[in-house]
Amino acid sequence: MTAIHDAEATSDALDAYYGEFTGEKQKEALGVPLRLIEAWSRNDATDVAKVFTEEGVMLLPGDVYKRGREEIQAFMAAAYSGPFKGTGVTGRPVDFRFVTDDVAVFRTHGGILPPGETEIAPELAVLSSWVVVKRDGQWHLAAYQNSPRGGGATLRW
Repeated sequence: MTAIHDAEATSDALDAYYGEFTGEKQKEALGVPLRLIEAWSRNDATDVAKVFTEEGVMLLPGDVYKRGREEIQAFMAAAYSGPFKGTGVTGRPVDFRFVTDDVAVFRTHGGILPPGETEIAPELAVLSSWVVVKRDGQWHLAAYQNSPRGGGATLRW
């Protein structure tokens, strides 16, 4: 495949990801999940943590509460060494609003992709809430929470 075809495929994938949220500011804020997806695809706990603000919060099923990049990085490193080794994540925005020019809140539907899979199994599907903030020209994740979504959803960390 040529670079032009790769660029077209990437553009089509991004258009599908953004869906109805096509404003330039919306796309900037929605770049946060894309950065997380990319870092997760490499199972890179450090880069996942860098998506968050210094004091960012991650809440997950099973009473998981991590605050700050250091805790998030350590948690993700353990996950990538264990139950989520080789996994990916995917998702798309389903609701979006700006709270201020530098704060956005949105929801995504997505989930975890086991190694080699391209579709989310029902038990790995999640509904996620994101609070993102713009600092020094860069959007970061201030708070992330997900819950199992749909029939059969049993995701536990």
